[in-house]
Amino acid sequence: MGLDMYVRAVKKWDIVDLEKFGKTIINSMNINVNSNEDVNFDLHEFVHKNPTVMIPFGVGSELCYWRKHPNLHGWMKDLFYEKGGNSDSGFNGDIVFLTREDVLKLKEQIEKHTLPDTKGFFFGESYMDDEEKEWRDNHDMECIEKMLAAIDSGDLIYYSSSW
Repeated sequence: MGLDMYVRAVKKWDIVDLEKFGKTIINSMNINVNSNEDVNFDLHEFVHKNPTVMIPFGVGSELCYWRKHPNLHGWMKDLFYEKGGNSDSGFNGDIVFLTREDVLKLKEQIEKHTLPDTKGFFFGESYMDDEEKEWRDNHDMECIEKMLAAIDSGDLIYYSSSW
């Protein structure tokens, strides 16, 4: 047991399929029988308006993984609530979609070592010693670069955790 943390990427070609699926659902629910107009579904726009919407964990592929990095988890939890998230689980298994601006803010907090000090029963510690801190900082920055590259290529990315 412990805090497992993920950033997952929904690839742009999967977004197209999800948009078709969403459009089919919306159009099947269209009760205006006098209109032949299809309703479009833009997943990027939907996620922008609903940044904490649940998405099945199997949607997307793992982009980044952390084990027991509670301070980063605390930052994501704060972001989740800032974006209007609501959780019955204490932010366990919830999702927050990340924008380029979010990732850049996270990068700044990592560089300044100002992530919020976060504690939890299964969380462990973000930094145990100087060697761990150096490894963690390098790993965090590698993940930041992966997240930015995914966003720049048109993918949607989201954070989730389990503990």
